[in-house]
Amino acid sequence: MPKKKEAKKVQINIEQNEKEEEAKDTDRENKNVELGKLQDEYNRLKNDYLRLLADFDNYRKRMQKEIEDTKDAAKHSIIREFLVILDNLEKAIDMAYQHKDAIIEGIELSIKSFKDMLKKHGIEEINPKEETFNPNIHDALMTQESDKLPKNTVIQTIEKGYIYKDKLIRPAKVIVSAGKKEENQQNNNTEEE
Repeated sequence: MPKKKEAKKVQINIEQNEKEEEAKDTDRENKNVELGKLQDEYNRLKNDYLRLLADFDNYRKRMQKEIEDTKDAAKHSIIREFLVILDNLEKAIDMAYQHKDAIIEGIELSIKSFKDMLKKHGIEEINPKEETFNPNIHDALMTQESDKLPKNTVIQTIEKGYIYKDKLIRPAKVIVSAGKKEENQQNNNTEEE
């Protein structure tokens, strides 16, 4: 009888092992199915990412080309305007050979064309004659005594300045009044005492 019990126990163990193996196989199958789903999802996301990356790279290249095209169009527009000025200067030279007085008129016309072009593009001229000296937009080359103009007033503009969209391109180079000669002598005498 003990052999029957042992045989029965062995049989039960075998059946239990078979059930465990079946459960493990089912578990493996479920895990393989889940792993397959995850692999499919990974592949889908990877493809989406690669497509998005390629789209962005194409967008970047397209934007870069549009920027370059816009710059070129702006340059072409400005160059065309410079060519008009060049034509006017060439006409002035031609006229100078025919009529000596016409050269001044031709040069004035060219200067006017050039100033009009600058103004059209938002460039403002700084010509501060007899204005109060402003160190933000003026560059004082020297001071000079003046009986006509008060101290810190621009006497003469040596080189005009220019502003573009409220940004200084070049300051105006100027000579500034140091005041009247008598006032300067009185100030010097006061300082010496």
